[in-house]
Amino acid sequence: MKCLLFLPLLLLLWHCDTAPASPQDTIVMQAGFPIPPPAPAPIAIGAPILTPAPPDYDTTAWTELTRLAPTIELELRYATTDNFMKQVIYDCGRCFYRPEVARALAAAHDELSRSGLGLKMYDCYRPGPYQQRLWDVLPDARYVANPKRGSLHSRGAAADLTLINLDTGVKLDMGTPYDFFGEAAYTTTTDLPASVLQNRAILQDVLQRHGFATIRTEWWHFNFTGPRYPLSDWTWDCAD
Repeated sequence: MKCLLFLPLLLLLWHCDTAPASPQDTIVMQAGFPIPPPAPAPIAIGAPILTPAPPDYDTTAWTELTRLAPTIELELRYATTDNFMKQVIYDCGRCFYRPEVARALAAAHDELSRSGLGLKMYDCYRPGPYQQRLWDVLPDARYVANPKRGSLHSRGAAADLTLINLDTGVKLDMGTPYDFFGEAAYTTTTDLPASVLQNRAILQDVLQRHGFATIRTEWWHFNFTGPRYPLSDWTWDCAD
């Protein structure tokens, strides 16, 4: 009888002492050796945020195009010897415009980018002193504007540019190189391959929609049709 009385108590003690094993205990028992607890997840440390240097120019008068549209490419020929004069004219290559003109170019580039295309700049704002250097080398108004009269480049309102494939950076075929002097570069010339005419049409159509006009003799040259800005002698700084 005594054994029968103690039996329920023994069953209760056995139940309390054999709680279900945790999943990790099960793994330990199956593996036959202790398994360390999982390491805490590493704390992600973000990359440092690089703050662009403040502009080194009067932002009320000028905008550096690459600050506004970083994916526009630059190939500023007059900062190199790769130009029709075979001389370096600019002390260094930077691309500036009057703010309204810069915004119009950035908008044109944005529209082109939706089709995988983009702008590459050959020449932007051309300070008066640099215009004078061009004139000193080639004082011929057929090819270089007389500094006394100036050009829209020296007003920050003209662009020399072409189209590129944004993925590859390859320039589209426009039929002639930049600064080619001849009828093949005229915007009125139609005796060209269909692909060339199509590429020129894309460039002209987009730029015209954003406030620019072409000229007859140079497929790459566009004048802003907005306000007539004054001539400027301001010259940008070069990096040390």
